[in-house]
Amino acid sequence: MTTTAVQPAAAPPAPAVEPAPPPPPAGFPDAFRLLRPYRSRMLLAGALGLTATALTAVQPLIVANAVDSFAGSVSAASVTALLALLIGGAVLTALQQLVLQRTGERFAFDTRARLIRHIYRVRIGVLDRNDRGDLAARLTGDVSHTQSILSSGLVELATSLVMVVASVVLMALIDGVLLALAVSVICVVVAALYAIGRRTRPAGLRSQNALGDLGGTFTKALGSMRTIRATVSTAHEADRATGKAATVLEAGYAIAGLRAVLQTFTGVALQLLLISVVAVGAIRVAAGSLTVGQLSAFLMYLLLIAAPIAQFGSLLSMMATAFGSLTRILAVENMPAETDDADVAVTSGIPGTPTFALDEVSFRYPGRTDADPAEGAPALRDVTVAFAEGRTTAVVGPSGAGKSTLFGLLERFYEPTSGTIRFRGDDVRRLPRDYLRGQIAYVEQDAPALPGTIRDNLLLGARAASDQECAAALLRVNLAPTAAAAEMFLDTQVGEDGTLLSGGERQRLAIARALLAESPVLLLDEVTSNLDSNNEKVVQDIIHAKSGAQSIIVIAHRLSTVVAADSIVVLDGGRVVAQGTHTELLTASPLYRELAHNQLLD
Repeated sequence: MTTTAVQPAAAPPAPAVEPAPPPPPAGFPDAFRLLRPYRSRMLLAGALGLTATALTAVQPLIVANAVDSFAGSVSAASVTALLALLIGGAVLTALQQLVLQRTGERFAFDTRARLIRHIYRVRIGVLDRNDRGDLAARLTGDVSHTQSILSSGLVELATSLVMVVASVVLMALIDGVLLALAVSVICVVVAALYAIGRRTRPAGLRSQNALGDLGGTFTKALGSMRTIRATVSTAHEADRATGKAATVLEAGYAIAGLRAVLQTFTGVALQLLLISVVAVGAIRVAAGSLTVGQLSAFLMYLLLIAAPIAQFGSLLSMMATAFGSLTRILAVENMPAETDDADVAVTSGIPGTPTFALDEVSFRYPGRTDADPAEGAPALRDVTVAFAEGRTTAVVGPSGAGKSTLFGLLERFYEPTSGTIRFRGDDVRRLPRDYLRGQIAYVEQDAPALPGTIRDNLLLGARAASDQECAAALLRVNLAPTAAAAEMFLDTQVGEDGTLLSGGERQRLAIARALLAESPVLLLDEVTSNLDSNNEKVVQDIIHAKSGAQSIIVIAHRLSTVVAADSIVVLDGGRVVAQGTHTELLTASPLYRELAHNQLLD
């Protein structure tokens, strides 16, 4: 197998591990930025809406003329014109809504696709500090709420504004006194609605955050339901989730109160406006300053204004929720992702160098400081160790020694706080992560299984593998007695998080996936923790039957799995305290001798 490495280059500094601060509450500039790719379709919807508005604005003039010229009957021309305007306006409005709704759906899809691809590349340390239920809520509910900004928010607001301006201009041509009365009341209403509406945006953000918190709590509880019931904690955990729901209720009450104030104030103000205009208009008609037709037209324009104003409060409330959701979406987009240099060249490697070599590597998990000695201690301290190519190296030590953390650094899930990690002689920070991980088959300690079938899980590491190759891998790890049974087993569903498989079956499935990948490096993290002695023997045989071109690094609490390893590294407190063969360590390392004695291997 040909080894590869990277052209020498100055290693870039390790990226900061702390997540960027959350963005401020979102507003119209953020919405405009996200909607920029859809501006042509939004302009089309706006043009359709404006044309429909123009047709609607002409109707009161025809009515006024028909009323003032009424002589026992209405002319057919007036009726025909009104019907044509009504039908034309309805058709244009329907087309506008179709364009808006389709554009809104496209916006939701594009946003979800962008978030999915970004979340799948967000640094592991950042994902570890976020609830997956909350992230799922941002991908689903928050995107749907944000979609309302596009589908019925901004364009509707702009169209309504044009309707109001056009109506005010035509009302001014009809009667200035009535216009002054109407505008004075409308200004008071709009100012009050704006003042109340400003309070709905933070309330909307609180509501969406509370919903995300509830989703995260509930999702984690579903994943731990067996533990919850086994510890008789069902009522306690249900109360805790209900408490999160109560927070959502309180936030909803706050929004409901603001909505009630908005709608009540708007309704009362519009009723007073209509009563005032009708009363003053009647007086002016009696005085001969205004005709009945003109008053009718003025009232129709007033109603055209009243509708957007009545909707303004609801629109503000809806957009407050939408902006709260948009804020949460922007927070996800602000999460730092894994990045690599695009121009790194991969060439032939350096023969004879270790597969991995760590030089004075230290690592502290993000967010931990020395202020808390229990949580702030580095997970690894000044680790210098080499893993020989084509050999089996075991990493052992007590719980919390830093063994799994070491694997996380080898996979570049995290970057060292200090020190250097080399892969075949080259600093791993020069390597594209996908290239590095493509050289490694990694079996995690928990051996998670993705939803789907056995075949789906096996093909994660070898997408071109045939059913026969998949069945052979299952046979090798003792997951099926015969080749025919193995091929039938490929269509078995594993359930969410692999719940339809036992812990040992999940571990062997993960090992089979790693074997199928045929990667030059194999990382095995506690792969025998859920296995009986027979299946542990299967794993031992797999380790011992490696080809000379494959390097195996295995973490094990069961020393019987690794006593025949070419080299054993002993970790304690994040430091390498000894290295050698099993026999050498029994003499040279008190810690290893104690571990072996406790397992009757001394």
